[in-house]
Formats: sequence, C-alpha cells, structure tokens
Amino acid sequence: MTTYVAGTGVHHPDERITNEDLSRRSGVTGAWIEQHLGIRERRRAPADWRTSDLGVASVREALAHSDWTLADIDLLLCATSTPDALVPSTACVIGGKLGISPPCLDVNAACAGFVYGLGVASALIDSGRFRRIALVAADNYTRFTSYDDDGLGLYWGDGGACVLLQPEARAGALELLDWDVGAMTEGGRYTSLPLSGVATQVAHKVKEFALRGFVQSARTLLQRCHVAPHELAAFVGHQANLRLLEQVAEELGIPSERHWHTVQLYGNRGAAGAPATLIRKSEELPLRAGELVLVTVFGAGFTTASALFRCTGSP
Repeated sequence: MTTYVAGTGVHHPDERITNEDLSRRSGVTGAWIEQHLGIRERRRAPADWRTSDLGVASVREALAHSDWTLADIDLLLCATSTPDALVPSTACVIGGKLGISPPCLDVNAACAGFVYGLGVASALIDSGRFRRIALVAADNYTRFTSYDDDGLGLYWGDGGACVLLQPEARAGALELLDWDVGAMTEGGRYTSLPLSGVATQVAHKVKEFALRGFVQSARTLLQRCHVAPHELAAFVGHQANLRLLEQVAEELGIPSERHWHTVQLYGNRGAAGAPATLIRKSEELPLRAGELVLVTVFGAGFTTASALFRCTGSP
C-alpha cells in the first residue's frame, strides 16, 4: 500500500529567545551568532511543559486540518530524543492527555526520528494491520541546555509537528514515494545527552559526519528513485543550523530558491524541525500535482534518513 499524508499540524511555543538575549549570557554577539549559524531566534516551551505537551498541541492542530477525529487514530507514534521519562513512552503520555488508547510507540533516532518514524509507519500501513497512524515529532531540548556558554545553547529551540498517515489517496496531499534510513555508529561518541545532565557534542566532528551523512543519504534515495536534484521542487534538511544546510544544498546542487528552511526563526527543534519546516513552507509555497520534495535528516548516533514525497493530483 502507498502511504499518504491526510493532515498536518505544527506547534511552536510563544516565548522567543533572541540572539540578543543569548549574547548577554554567552559572551558572543548576536551578529556573530547569525553570521556563523544563520539563527536569529528560537522558541522555548513553558517551564511546566514537557515534550508530550508539544506533541498533544501538534496532534490537535493536525486533526483540525483533516477529516479525522481522535477516534480514528489506531496507532500513535512519537519520534523524540527528549522523552518525558524513560517509562512510560511519550507516545503513551500523549495518548493519555488526548483521552485515547491506541497502541503507542516511541521512536528514538535523535534528530532523524521523523523519517525513521515514517519508515515504521509506512511498513505498518503496508502490513494492513493499521490504517490511521498519527506520527508525532517533538523535542524539548531547552530543558537540557545551558545558555551560559557559546555551545549548544545557541542552537536549540522547542517544537512539535504531526502528520496523519493513511493508505487512501487524497487530492493535493503528499504521497510518500520511498524512504531510506542508515547509521554511522562510529561517530556515536561525539554527541550525548546523558540520563541526567545537559546535551554535549564535539562540534567539529559532528559537522564532519553530518556533511557526509546528509549527502550520502540524499544521493542514495535519489538514485534509487531515479530522480535528479534539479527535478526536486523543494529540499528540506534537518534544521540544525542554516550555514550547514547551505553547504549541503550546494553540494547536492539544490538552488537556494528550492531550499526550504525555518531554522533561522525557530532554531534546532530536534526531530520536529524537518516536518515543521515541510508543513509551514508547503503552506506558504503550495506544491503542484506531481512535484517532488526530498527530506533529509541527520541525528545523534549518528543516524541518517531521507524521504521522497510527491504532491498528488486527483485521488
């Protein structure tokens, strides 16, 4: 069976953390942050919110933009690396807050979790066992970030996104053509979020692996689908930082006008960044029937993943 997107939702918290806010604490100027990272501001969830709250808000938004009801969801997946707790799963917590009890499962591939989740959802739809899957991608990394230095605190923002997936076609929706996942486990020691503490990374090593992983994953899927980069209507990468994304797009041969990004306004939202960008930019720049979009993501582990979508015409 083919997997189609039946509805989408995004939630970004209201509180903005600007470069000027961070420059007073980190010792670097706002101009330096924007020049080197391409990020101007990021969002932070309220102190009493957890990842599940970001997920709940994005599911409700997706339902409001679909013909589904809560009762239609027969599987709930949550892609996150900042769970509310080790047990229960954040997907179960989201289900409980929504007042539903479908099977629930967390997927942790760090910032590549959205596309890993797409792969899981697509395979389960293909099995015929599930027909209405809500895939949530949500992360709340500001809880695990120190803003008192010029490290990871400059990158992170909080957010949630949700896609509703089904095997029936829908006019003007996105069709998942194919997906690919991989890992570069030899680099796993260069980034970490311990059970207690703050997130850390060896920045130059992460960048080295990320550039290679991004390009390899994108090219693998494009070659398998017999699609050339110039045939893409849009490219969406993991929203880590704009300068890295610009390097990736240039190496892949994607022109700037087809490179979709929102990291400059929201920061690195972990697994939520790529789907939130795909959703928001496709609202601003509606796709036409037959146009293709490539999503390529990279996460701690290191994990790599790509998904190719096509905008449908009539069902």
